[in-house]
Amino acid sequence: MRRTSIALLSLFALALPALGQADFTRYVSLGDSLTAGYQSGGLAGSISRNSYPALISRQARPGAAFDQPLISDPGIPAVLELRSLVGPTILPKAGMGNLTNPIGTRPYNNLGVPGANVRDTVATVSGGLHDVVLQPFSPLLRGRTALQQAVQQNPTFVTIWIGNNDALGAATSGIVIDGVTLTPLARFETDLRAIASAIAATGAKMAFANIPDVTTIPFVTTVPNVVVNPATNLPVLINGQPVRLIGPRGQLAAGDRVLLTATTELRMGKGIPTALGGSGLPLSDSSVLDAGEIATISARVAGYNNVIATVANERGAALVDVNKVLRNAAVSGIPVGGATFTPAFLTGGIFSYDGVHPTSFGYAYIANVWIDAINAKFGTSIQPVNLRPFAFGGASTQAALGANSEALLGSSLLFTDEAKHSLFKGLNIPENLQSAPPGGGGGGGRRGGGHGHGHGGGQEQ
Repeated sequence: MRRTSIALLSLFALALPALGQADFTRYVSLGDSLTAGYQSGGLAGSISRNSYPALISRQARPGAAFDQPLISDPGIPAVLELRSLVGPTILPKAGMGNLTNPIGTRPYNNLGVPGANVRDTVATVSGGLHDVVLQPFSPLLRGRTALQQAVQQNPTFVTIWIGNNDALGAATSGIVIDGVTLTPLARFETDLRAIASAIAATGAKMAFANIPDVTTIPFVTTVPNVVVNPATNLPVLINGQPVRLIGPRGQLAAGDRVLLTATTELRMGKGIPTALGGSGLPLSDSSVLDAGEIATISARVAGYNNVIATVANERGAALVDVNKVLRNAAVSGIPVGGATFTPAFLTGGIFSYDGVHPTSFGYAYIANVWIDAINAKFGTSIQPVNLRPFAFGGASTQAALGANSEALLGSSLLFTDEAKHSLFKGLNIPENLQSAPPGGGGGGGRRGGGHGHGHGGGQEQ
């Protein structure tokens, strides 16, 4: 009877998630620019100190060291800044940063490499920002991939968020070519399984995050596909109907998208019929995603996410559904302290100046999504990140983070309703074409104005 009871208890234990088994003694993160804390086209230590893995580490083991490459301002490359509301003018800061904390004798805990895809994690040892993150200047680390450096640390817990760049290039370039701008699904699965297998062999627990639908980020959704009257900032109507812009294959259809990079061409009159004051020349293929291309990218992202979910389940890992979180944010926003954050470009507070990467608030919110998933899977009780300092800055930031708040969070920018209207007008974005914030209203911003962080990232993640 006693043996039977013990056997039943053992079976019961196997059916439950392991309680309190997420050990962050040696925590390592693998990924791309989203893991690195990259924003506005650059990796800058004043911002990336608050990468989501760094925030998770602080919450899981307060005071413990978590090493990641820290680049002096203005970053590598220099991060973007808002120079003027007229236009608006968003340009890189002057100069170039450098690595301030080379270790050389051991890998960084944060091995997120901006621009990396799944294949890079298992195969690439140099080039681009791999030369910063993987420390190839060190004889002890030279020639080792991000995955090899993760294994080298004998980790106890690993977070893995990789695969965004396997689809992002197709969305931001406007060119959808399988095997070129889109990673084939079979190759993606092979490489992701190689990552999971190598980490599992160390005995470390794991958490995976899936991939947002890259066709729903502000880079793809901000610019309307109709002709706008710059004097009124309203769509031009002919017989009561808006006039679609001219794309590389003729007049755009309702489901076609115009990319953020098209604003330069639009200012030159491209995409606008001559009868309406334009050049009559079409927008370039790299400025447009047609409905078919959008469907192809979205279907591939769904395929990647199915692989991620399958591998996470097989390995007993936590799964973070970032895809769902961002879909929900687009519908109902993220309420914090009476303000509602949305994915709207420049005014929503979640995405940064490039329309691709999160703000400091966005990263802090994502860190909490990771923490929730880890707690649920492993029975831990890691406390969430306090979002107020990241959402509002100012006195609340100083109170929460002390004298280092400016260095940790970077400068912030208050967007009033007047500034929001000026930004939309400068971009020729009719406010009635922006997604309305929760509770109604136009412009896609937060109710009552709000606070947006002046940091963002380049187009690769």
